[in-house]
Amino acid sequence: MARRRPWYDIVFSPLQGCAMNVVTLTGLRGGAGTTTVVGMLGDALHALDQRVLLVDLNASDLLRMHFNIPRSDSRGWVTTLFPAEWRQQACQLDSGLMLVPFGRKAIEDSGISHLLQGDDFWLQVLPDLHRDFDWILFDCPPYPHRLARALRFRSTMELVVVRPDVAAQELLTQIDFEASSYLLINDFDPTRRLEHDILLDWQHHYGTRVLPQTIYSDESLPEALAGKMPVTRHMPDAITSQAARALAQWCLSTHHAAD
Repeated sequence: MARRRPWYDIVFSPLQGCAMNVVTLTGLRGGAGTTTVVGMLGDALHALDQRVLLVDLNASDLLRMHFNIPRSDSRGWVTTLFPAEWRQQACQLDSGLMLVPFGRKAIEDSGISHLLQGDDFWLQVLPDLHRDFDWILFDCPPYPHRLARALRFRSTMELVVVRPDVAAQELLTQIDFEASSYLLINDFDPTRRLEHDILLDWQHHYGTRVLPQTIYSDESLPEALAGKMPVTRHMPDAITSQAARALAQWCLSTHHAAD
């Protein structure tokens, strides 16, 4: 018997002839640092003359903090009634760089449940974005309770952000990866023997799914957050900024190879 196609594969057609890249970034669990990675990767891609849209799918609504957008700013996609009106909720960060916050304050002010909107909202928006953007980065809720199942299915690639610890070792055995899924190691401390051994085990078990652009533990990240900007702007020469630029270059080379 043929396997039944998912509803989102039937309802939403592929983005035919579209050079736009859709990347979902998902933490293996909460606290993996995914939002920080989204901010610095988006900024690094923009520095390479790419047009980038950042979208926060987390109810915590913290991606705005990395670009100094105050909580008092009530913009956010989650209370938008019609997908075509998403631009009214967007924040223009720079020419070719835009952020759409989640909109936590608007929810609190209106009393509307954020559960009324799903990832089908952005599936309806995506076909109209390719004229304006080269990359769409979605900051997704962590496993296992993710908003973005259908969005992940339609993405160009998925980056699973993971800290090298025993809990992550256990959780990874419970995940079915897509062909376009990769592991991005974050907050790695090479002086800790256990983390080093775990990373070696993952590289052996998952092979090329483990990206070589490991993000090392570094004080520049919390300092950048305190300054409310991506580390790539706060400390361009920091080791984490170098990792972000290397990851952006990898994304570009992988995209061109796929083309």
